[in-house]
Amino acid sequence: MKIIHIITIATAFACTSAASAQTLVKEMNDADTRFIPGQYMKNGEAAIYFSDDEYGYRDGGTNYMAEIFDFELKPLKSICFPILRPYCRFEERASTGTQEKSRVIKEARFIISEADGIPSTSNMEARKNAYIDYIYEILRYSDPSVTLSILQNGSRVEDKSIFISIPIQKGNGLYEFEEYLKSIDAYLEPSGMWGFSYRYTIQTQKYNGEWSTRAWEDVPISNFCTPRCNDVAKLNDWNGGVYLPFSQTFFNNDEAFEYVRFKAEIAEGGESNFRSVSDDSQSPEKYLFGITDTDRDGDGETDYKRTVFGVHYFGLEVVNENNQVLYTFPMPDNAEGKPSVELFKSDNSILAQVNYNWHDEQGHYVQTVRFYRIDKSTGGIAKVVKEENHITARPNPASKGTPVIVDVPASTSVRTIRVNALNGSTIMNLKIEADETQVPVPTENLPSGIYFITLTDKGHTSETCKIIVR
Repeated sequence: MKIIHIITIATAFACTSAASAQTLVKEMNDADTRFIPGQYMKNGEAAIYFSDDEYGYRDGGTNYMAEIFDFELKPLKSICFPILRPYCRFEERASTGTQEKSRVIKEARFIISEADGIPSTSNMEARKNAYIDYIYEILRYSDPSVTLSILQNGSRVEDKSIFISIPIQKGNGLYEFEEYLKSIDAYLEPSGMWGFSYRYTIQTQKYNGEWSTRAWEDVPISNFCTPRCNDVAKLNDWNGGVYLPFSQTFFNNDEAFEYVRFKAEIAEGGESNFRSVSDDSQSPEKYLFGITDTDRDGDGETDYKRTVFGVHYFGLEVVNENNQVLYTFPMPDNAEGKPSVELFKSDNSILAQVNYNWHDEQGHYVQTVRFYRIDKSTGGIAKVVKEENHITARPNPASKGTPVIVDVPASTSVRTIRVNALNGSTIMNLKIEADETQVPVPTENLPSGIYFITLTDKGHTSETCKIIVR
């Protein structure tokens, strides 16, 4: 099946000249198949990259296979990538039967007295009848089915307090949490305070048995990364780069293939499709009976736990086919999820622009950028030449003519936004007032391409981000 797939791709491009096939990576309909441009290959001829199912579904193994073929379909290299397997651990107590839980919510209105036509507690029978008449006048317009006889039959006196059972007509929107509403009483206390008392009930399991533990595996994830790479001297694509999963010449000039992968591990709280149990939401069950995701019977004790063990990304590294690490990109501690990386090459160094996502102290989603420089002659840890920034641009990419909104942090001084082309030339300068946090950047006069937006505060360049205009 795999070879047939590759032959189909090769046949489809049989009429394409070698020169055009080597100038730009073309993504196939199958996301696991791509060209490797010739300038990134030692022999100068383009190759085809094909990967097996990166999610590891086929055999449940711990690796998946990536293969590189030349245009004659001769195999050049096969590389295995480890599969990371996030999982979720469930711990729960067994049920020992069912129980009924109740909650009474007492609503107080105001005090009524003899001046309102309600006799004192010295004559409870007269006081009760007068209170029945009082409640009837309140209810007869909202519920025509209520009669004096019904209220009289549903009345009782306890310790000089009067209670009247109120018929419940569900479905008319009068009652909150009506699915749990069992009964309603109008009450009148000896003090004259009156109101309504609502009783809610629920049938639920009782969880106080033995604890058990089980695990469920999430979608497997590969640590393989396909960054955008671009030789700035040969910029030929509006989006600023090509997908380059493998290369022999981008990072050095030896015979070995190199690629970029994530430094990652399975850790508690890492990236996963599972979500940790949260009792923050105020559901009716929680409000009325104390029932939550972790306390399923509302007895005040934890009876259910769900712990997520997902993928934690803590760096990027350039690795060759022999698993030798050539360069390492440390990630900010607060970065979340997978970063995206673009690589730009010069004669003696490689510039990497890595985009990270994170949430600030207020919980706002923020995109940040960190710039690295790699000295090709020394290797090792990439040097950070620009710390991550806190300005973002949207939409990005943007269509020509659509303003790009730049979000900037608050400040006490007037600042400047500078827009530079990829070659460093300044396209425009925009002033930002001290209280402004959003700045529209016009794009109708910008040719399609990549631009860098720089924030200058008190004469110092503080933040930079990149935008793409189509």
